[in-house]
Amino acid sequence: MKSRMLQTLAVMLAVAVFAFGQTTKYNYQFAGAFPDTGFKGPSGAHGVAVDPEGKVWIQLFTSTTKDSIMTPTGNKVVHGIYVFNADKTPAAFSPLKTVTVAAVTDTFLTGNNRGITRDAKGNIVFTRSSGAIYRVNYKTGAGMNKVIPQATSPIMPAFDDLNEMFTGNVLDAVGPIRIYDDAFSFLGTVVDTSRGFSRCLGVSADGNDVYWTSYTKPGLIIYHSDNGSLGPYTITDTVMWGMTIESINWHPVTKYLWVSTGNAFAPSGYDSMYTMKKWGNYMFYGFKPPITRTSVPVDSFQWGWSLSADSLMKVDPRPRGIAFSPTGDTVYVAQFNPSTIEAVQRFIGHGVTSVRPEEGLVAERFELKQNYPNPFNPSTKITFSVTSRTEATVKVYDILGKEVAQVANGTFDAGVYTVPFDAGTLSAGMYIYTMRTANGFSQSKKMLLLK
Repeated sequence: MKSRMLQTLAVMLAVAVFAFGQTTKYNYQFAGAFPDTGFKGPSGAHGVAVDPEGKVWIQLFTSTTKDSIMTPTGNKVVHGIYVFNADKTPAAFSPLKTVTVAAVTDTFLTGNNRGITRDAKGNIVFTRSSGAIYRVNYKTGAGMNKVIPQATSPIMPAFDDLNEMFTGNVLDAVGPIRIYDDAFSFLGTVVDTSRGFSRCLGVSADGNDVYWTSYTKPGLIIYHSDNGSLGPYTITDTVMWGMTIESINWHPVTKYLWVSTGNAFAPSGYDSMYTMKKWGNYMFYGFKPPITRTSVPVDSFQWGWSLSADSLMKVDPRPRGIAFSPTGDTVYVAQFNPSTIEAVQRFIGHGVTSVRPEEGLVAERFELKQNYPNPFNPSTKITFSVTSRTEATVKVYDILGKEVAQVANGTFDAGVYTVPFDAGTLSAGMYIYTMRTANGFSQSKKMLLLK
């Protein structure tokens, strides 16, 4: 109990130091297939994870004909786990075709893969349709732990900072959300029966909040406990109404909660009760805690448009995994369904921007101020103010009206905010920056970039 209380206090202090009034965007941009466009699966992927060394672990849904293992009855294809270095070269132990735990070796000849993630210590945990959950050493691929909570498909689990594992089942109303300790010993349950078909869940660092996802009952259910895994947990809210979520993960630096939306087959709809926001398909959204019914994304990107919009709709990939590099500047996403396109894509951040509140200043009006310095080379600061809580954006355009940067996007409480703008990659000349808010306010100003 003392350990849990001390750990909770430490997490609260760390989050407070980082998140005090600040909103950070990584401006992720499509950087191509990973490792390449030829890496595909019969039904795409079912998850992706990144370890502390930056290696990328990819779990295809089912087997491919390119990897096999010799058995007493002949050569058999396996449902392996593929591991790549950040430079796209295979890890020395890739692919994982077997896992040995407690002197028992399991070979992945039958069944399908169901989810993959990293635990709080950086080791990799993945699930199989047999019901088994495995932990392997991220440095060597060697087996460490195994548990079978129930003889049905488990979802991608999640871990708190004590390395306690939270997991549930894919099927609707089949079993509880369970909790296991660092050694995979059973601790208890969050709830006796989960809701909706699911692929993954999330948990806060202190274990107090469990985020249950579903693609048949759109939205994110939050279970809360004042004592972490000691419980009891109760439903406190349902947020992100209308969103069909099949991927979830925490950003390692900002601590934002990232989720994915659906595809044309299982589309996300309107969050009509609260924010009136239409969730797009094939999207990944980042939310800044605390997450409430009125929360809107502070960052986002979409599955890479290596295909035309029409072609993408025809193959209709379902987002099925998101994982960040240790520094948070690179993100990998996986898709399930099509076998004709790459299973995983990579996105790289292009210029981190942080919106900072100006403490002690009171907003007198909705206003976009003149940037300073102006003229500038290559960076400047843009200040804006809002008199009430609202969703706002600040974007930069060239003189032809083409958007070249988005420097602020989110929900802001009443106050004065400043955001840096780095134009190091832009050509010299005149630019226009515009502030727009959800209540209809709009204002533009000019700035001059010198080189």
